[in-house]
Amino acid sequence: MAITKRPRRSIVTDMTPMVDIGFLLVIFFMCTYNARPPETVGVALPLSHSPFKVPESDVMILTIIPADYALSIADSINPSLLMQTISQYQAPVNEGGLGLRREIAIERAIHELKTPEKYRQTVDESAALTPQQLKARADSLIVWWNLGRGSAQPISLSSLGYVIMNERIKNPRIHLVIKADKNVQSGFILQLMDILQDPNVNMLRFSMMTILQEGSVVFVKAGG
Repeated sequence: MAITKRPRRSIVTDMTPMVDIGFLLVIFFMCTYNARPPETVGVALPLSHSPFKVPESDVMILTIIPADYALSIADSINPSLLMQTISQYQAPVNEGGLGLRREIAIERAIHELKTPEKYRQTVDESAALTPQQLKARADSLIVWWNLGRGSAQPISLSSLGYVIMNERIKNPRIHLVIKADKNVQSGFILQLMDILQDPNVNMLRFSMMTILQEGSVVFVKAGG
């Protein structure tokens, strides 16, 4: 009895649904991607041999710049106007604001205050200030703070303790990282340590951000 072989049927896979899934994944990653924004103020970090890496979450970063650098920024940015603009951008739409997230509001406010018109206005105001007033404005720009990937905004030493306490209430696991320029005077760091050691603040554990000497990757050195 002869055995007849049935012709082999080819299997065809419809890839159209895979294309749709691919586009959905691309859209998903684009919507959830959170890039680290550029630094609001740049600092020259000290060198160390510490192998500690910067935490990616639950972190509050204090950026401290030298007094002369803060003085140059004071000639181009009015801290009071900056905070007022940030609050206006963050306010709900029904209250006359734009309803922006805090990170976006800070970036928009800094960009606006660096436009030629606003820059000239701030320079004119700085020229009218007394040396003591200009120093007070510069002092309010020495410390900048942000939460992880958010943009940094200036904060005065008188308000720093309250902000730290408030953020610790919101997130008890928050970790403080100090990103101080290597040219910052030691006296200012001592003032900062006094604030952190205040019984009401009680932030005795923190980290210092440094640069590993063997490379260019930023690391954190445990301190406090």
